[in-house]
Amino acid sequence: MTMQQGLSFNELTEAGLVSEGRAGRGGGAVMEVTLYSDGSSRGNPGPGGYGTILRYKAPSGAVHEKEFSEGFSCTTNNRMELLGCIVGLEALKRPCTVTVYSDSQYLVNAFNQNWVAGWLRRGWKNAQKQPVKNVDLWKRLLAAKEPHTVTFVWVKGHAGHPENERCDELATTAADNPSCHKKDTGFRN
Repeated sequence: MTMQQGLSFNELTEAGLVSEGRAGRGGGAVMEVTLYSDGSSRGNPGPGGYGTILRYKAPSGAVHEKEFSEGFSCTTNNRMELLGCIVGLEALKRPCTVTVYSDSQYLVNAFNQNWVAGWLRRGWKNAQKQPVKNVDLWKRLLAAKEPHTVTFVWVKGHAGHPENERCDELATTAADNPSCHKKDTGFRN
């Protein structure tokens, strides 16, 4: 199942669901959003998928949640970990403060340990002077992240974290359903 519609900031604003936060770049209040994400690949490479949950808690206490998932015929686990985060960030239509929870150290450490900054300084080469893998998705992630204030938090996978478990279920279900698989056009075997 693919759910690609974004959260409409205008709909949330009209319903009075925008948090009382600091002013955004556009002058409005900034929504605080939590993004949970996981990727899966059956074989590496192999069929894969991602699962993402976006959650926003309104000042009224009402929780608004949206799930995203999609499957691909041939990809890698790391690509799906990145894509899950990308899809969640791209769904946000206004600058937000976002906390991303992921069990992917590849994703989390790239920002928390400043790997991305080094890759950019070296022209998309890693510390061993080799081309960075998945550069198409890293560039897309940087673009999706740019309007937001994003914090990355690592969670241990398969350890009972409810949202991580749900994202894993979404990702593996998408990976296991060839009838809805797309081609991962950026994947190079």
